Amino acid sequence: MHGEIISVGTEILLGDIVDTNSAYLAKELSKYGIDVYYISSVGDNKERIKQSVINASQRSQIIFLTGGLGPTEDDLTKEALCEALEIPLYEDQNEVKRIKNYFKNREIEMSTNNLKQALIPEGAIILENTLGTASGLILEKDQRYYILLPGPPKEMKILFTNQVIPWLNNKLRTKGTFLHSHTLKFLGISESKLDWELQDIFKAQTNPTISILAKDGEIHCRLSAKVSSQEEFNEIITPVKEEILKRLREYYFASDDTRIEEIVGSLLNKKRWTLATAESCTGGLIAQRITDIPGSSRYFLGGIIAYDNAVKKNILGVPEEILEKYGAVSQETALAMAQGVRKLLQADISLAITGIAGPQGGTADKPVGLVYIALVGENINKWERFIFSGTRNDIRWRSANWALYLLKRSLEQFESRSF
Repeated sequence: MHGEIISVGTEILLGDIVDTNSAYLAKELSKYGIDVYYISSVGDNKERIKQSVINASQRSQIIFLTGGLGPTEDDLTKEALCEALEIPLYEDQNEVKRIKNYFKNREIEMSTNNLKQALIPEGAIILENTLGTASGLILEKDQRYYILLPGPPKEMKILFTNQVIPWLNNKLRTKGTFLHSHTLKFLGISESKLDWELQDIFKAQTNPTISILAKDGEIHCRLSAKVSSQEEFNEIITPVKEEILKRLREYYFASDDTRIEEIVGSLLNKKRWTLATAESCTGGLIAQRITDIPGSSRYFLGGIIAYDNAVKKNILGVPEEILEKYGAVSQETALAMAQGVRKLLQADISLAITGIAGPQGGTADKPVGLVYIALVGENINKWERFIFSGTRNDIRWRSANWALYLLKRSLEQFESRSF
């Protein structure tokens, strides 16, 4: 089945917001064998929205429209769709009641234009919005399906997950082939190097196919196949996956949506070790990512953001002579920061990072992107040096990635023990 996504909103065309809805929907729809051939954006203009719907109807079987369902004069998606399909709108009394209750329950006076959102295309299925006032819709006309979703990503995603997916399963997922994907994630290897190592596999690929993507300092290798079941997919990709990992296992750290901080947390839990962090250039990013994982309080004691040298010296106990002789960005300072925070918080293992995130502050000897990462624990005293490229945020994120990767590799080297 061919699919199409139309994002409605002048703010997208002006660059005021980024259209994340289309990326999300395209990825999710591929799981249901819906090949998205076209993605477009159109402003808040009824005639142009109408023409976009007409164009989509001529080439796609299922059309998603996001945005333009609100109460204002420039929210015109439903009106344009109805004109394109020559069907009327009616005022749904259940929707009127729901919208009025939405404002009443929040003790907010409702302006009458909100009732515009109760206008529904005749024959449409209403997807009730529990987060906002604009409900979604599913409409079938001339063997085409039109699915209208709110523009705010949180509202769009919850409607898609809770109501559109069950509808897709019930109405569209018949016997046939569907696109399944499995992603292998790598660190410590460049995109070009990974591509080079897999050249023969690329040349021989049919089903599954392989694609490589550099993302947030990681390299993702996606295996995709058109199959009739998850079991068939697993059978097809297993030999290819095993061959890839045979060649590149030292760089592999996770699959699909698993994050490296989840793996670190799992390893710390398994070993019953506690962790403390000391961060300079990353400004607490490592601690944030670790504590993003539910249950991290079982193994993460806390962290110190030692941005100024006075904090490194007075809180973490970094000797003044180290700072004077080697500087704040050095292996000696990184190790001293790790030792200091481990002692201060009584942790089993500690991770420290110091560097120059830029865009200013670099020198010939210590350029922007220079980062030192240190790891200290019982029988552990190691450090690594990197020079990262990119923007300030790129350098900070890649630094945090590598710190977590160093921690992961080290944890895998030690036997479990109690503390």
